[in-house]
Amino acid sequence: MRFLVTGLVLIAAGIGVTEYVRRHPSESSKAAKSGAKKVANAPVAPPTMTALIETAAPPADIAGDAAAVSASLGSLVTTTGDAVAGFTPVLRGQVKARELRVAGDDAVLVLERDGKSALVKLSPSGAVTVLSARTTNVAALTIDADARRVVWAEGGQVKSVALTGGEVTTHVSFVRALVTSLAAHAKKLVVSLVPRDGDPFSTEPNGAVAVVSGADVTLIATEQIRPREVVFDGAAEVFFVAGYPSGLTRASLDGSFTARIAERADGPIALEADAITYRFPQASAPELRRGARAGGAVKPLARVDAEWLAVNQGVARYTTTGIAPRLYEARPDTEPTELAAIKGVVKGLAWAGARAWLLTTDDDGVVTLQVQ
Repeated sequence: MRFLVTGLVLIAAGIGVTEYVRRHPSESSKAAKSGAKKVANAPVAPPTMTALIETAAPPADIAGDAAAVSASLGSLVTTTGDAVAGFTPVLRGQVKARELRVAGDDAVLVLERDGKSALVKLSPSGAVTVLSARTTNVAALTIDADARRVVWAEGGQVKSVALTGGEVTTHVSFVRALVTSLAAHAKKLVVSLVPRDGDPFSTEPNGAVAVVSGADVTLIATEQIRPREVVFDGAAEVFFVAGYPSGLTRASLDGSFTARIAERADGPIALEADAITYRFPQASAPELRRGARAGGAVKPLARVDAEWLAVNQGVARYTTTGIAPRLYEARPDTEPTELAAIKGVVKGLAWAGARAWLLTTDDDGVVTLQVQ
């Protein structure tokens, strides 16, 4: 009888604990239900990670010959030539172009010609402003809209220049790391880093994500595999792609936690006010997906292998890969709409406000920048 009473007491206690947990879920259980595996970061980073953010006093910036670049690019400005339906060409010619971004009504990109490279701003009318001629490779580029500056990486250095041109500022110079991607907002920078002397295709967790604020550099995600595609909009969280196979990670700006919000994800990605859109790289059926920033429910926007992506007020535009790419528009809960067929290969897509920009190159290597 005593054993029976004891058993009944234990059963009642178990029911009570279960009911309490159901009514008062922990943060970890909430994260699991939402699909995000939230992990508190270690208070002390491993030495290999702290070595990544070792910095040195930046050397004086060595700019290229802006006048020579301007003369070389002058013949490229045009309003003629083939264009995608609904777009007007503003630049066309034998030139290498990449890193297309939007800055207000203008486009900003990297142009390379005759052994010279430059950060260039182009207006919809075709007017060209050489923001800075460069002597080394620009590896990544972003726009700090709040600070009205273009921010880019050259090896382990992060630099910026005003959207009107002028003096180049070097914000940080990493001794042992290369910058693979970056984001900027209100003069605060977020960078993804890998070892300078490492294998770029390594599957070792030797990368990291850090925030740069003034002279301070703080790790916010450590021991990452090939971190890239960093996005940040000034809120308290950063998003990036990392891993092998790659997934989407959310990290707090103060470095207190990381959370894997999509086990499989790759670029392109686009951050929105309440959501994040990314490529789901499933080999048999790739998709463009949109999910909550905290993880959880995910909706497929399109069953397609997207190569370039731009999101504006909840509407996504993307281009497809392969031969004869297409430009599509996808709105929530509706089938994607084809906007145009594209000749050649797409090298960039940017969209903000009323203007969309498209960068293409044809089989002869002729580049066309066009605006809608």
